This record gives sequence, structure tokens and C-alpha cells, in this order.
Amino acid sequence: MLERLRQGPGEEARREAALTSDGPPPSRWTLRTIRAIFEAIQNYTLSGVWRWLRRRVGVKLRSGRVQHFSPDPKYRTKVAKLKRCLREAARNPKETTLLFLDEMGYTIWPDPAPTWAAAPPADPPQADRRRSNNGLWRVIGGLNAWTGKVTYLDNYIVGRAKVIEMCNRIAKTYSRAKKIYVVEDNWSIHTHPDVMAALEAHPQIEPVWLPTYAPWLNPIEKLW
Repeated sequence: MLERLRQGPGEEARREAALTSDGPPPSRWTLRTIRAIFEAIQNYTLSGVWRWLRRRVGVKLRSGRVQHFSPDPKYRTKVAKLKRCLREAARNPKETTLLFLDEMGYTIWPDPAPTWAAAPPADPPQADRRRSNNGLWRVIGGLNAWTGKVTYLDNYIVGRAKVIEMCNRIAKTYSRAKKIYVVEDNWSIHTHPDVMAALEAHPQIEPVWLPTYAPWLNPIEKLW
């Protein structure tokens, strides 16, 4: 039992917890996904699963560690392909381009947080927040692995229309490239039928899929 838990959630857990029929498996265990894995406890309540884990298996809820884990079974294969594409772009940067793509959202007003500071002035200047919407603003960007140049778009929402527009902008920006590798994560919008159909107009663009839940392989995360 412990060995199976160490392997991480798999197909049974994906069927139990995924939001969509083709969603990825979860990256960590829950009582529900553990119950779905082991036939002997599938009729247990969640509290029964908790007691079974503590008393029979010696497993309990623990604080997370600073150790990232990708549950993708094709992790090594995808990393190997990413490295091949990077080497190709490095060998011939005039004809081959590789971009790391990602999206980010941020609010206009920062969240308040405690800090060590002196008392504020009696009458400090203040921003007028009554007429300003603290809405989420979003950015989609592509980081050139060779030059560091960032091609981006921003809007209050980034959906398939903006992803398609981003593909068009990338094709225009790198119009001289014979091959453009676009490294991206597994967000469902990236594989939406409308997006995939739009890519047919740019055969030089080839998506390179990152392993599931592996942001450490995407350098644009450092830019965000």
C-alpha cells in the first residue's frame, strides 16, 4: 500500500478527481482519490478512509515540502524533446526559433500585508479607489530562448481568441524563421479545436508540450 502511494495518483485518481473527461491526473493525494485506488476501502466514508490510513497504514496528512513533483508519466520523454528543440534552435538561430509561452494574471491594487515600518504621516496622500475597479488583468507572452525578447499581448481576459492572436503575432514577428517551436503547458485552451485550426495557417509553428505541473521547465515563469 505504501509503495502504491509513493507512485503518486494515476488513472483511477484522474477519473475520480479530474474536472473534465480528458483532464490530467491530480498532483497529490486526497482521501477521495486514495479511496478510488484501493478496492478494500471503496465503500468507506472519507472519515473511515482517514482512520484506516492512520491505524492500518501509518499515513497521515503532512505539511507540503519544498519539493516539486510532476505526475506526468511521459515526463522524461517530453524533457528529452524539449532539449532536442533547444539544441536545434541554438545550432541554427536564424532559421529556428524557440519560445517559452505562458499566461499570467494580476490585480491593479496590491494586497496589503504586514511589515515593519514607522507610523504613517498624520495626513498622507491617498489614492482614490472609489472609482477604480480592482479587476484582474492578464498577459500572454512568449520568451525567446535565444535572445530573451518577449512577444506579448494583454487584456482583461485571455482565452482562445487571444491565444490565436498570439500565434498570429508570433508568426509575424518571426516571419523569417522556417521553424518556430512554442513551448507551452497543458492548459486546455492551448489545445482548443479553434486554436489548433488556427495553427494550420502557420505550419512553421510547432507546439512543444511541457510535462504536466512542471513550471520549473518554463523560464518565462521567472519573468512573471
